[in-house]
Amino acid sequence: MKKTVHGWEIISNLDIRVYQDEDGGVAILGDRDNFGDQVPVLLNFDDDGVDIKALSHLTKSVRVSLDKKVRIEWHDEYFEEGTQAIDYIEAERY
Repeated sequence: MKKTVHGWEIISNLDIRVYQDEDGGVAILGDRDNFGDQVPVLLNFDDDGVDIKALSHLTKSVRVSLDKKVRIEWHDEYFEEGTQAIDYIEAERY
């Protein structure tokens, strides 16, 4: 959980890096060193609300609540957090 200059909390299902300016502009990136060049989630905060300026293709959902909380859920399979079961089927020979 990270706090912005206007008192909003940012909650994420993955570790994130948050960069913000004094005016309330925020850039949010997944905290992965080996992932390459990510597209950030860009938000502008003020005392009353949040403007969503840009979403990353890695973003699954963004939820803004009335209690000054922003919840970001990422597609964790891109970050190799999720697991996928693969079944291999042997072909029978006739």
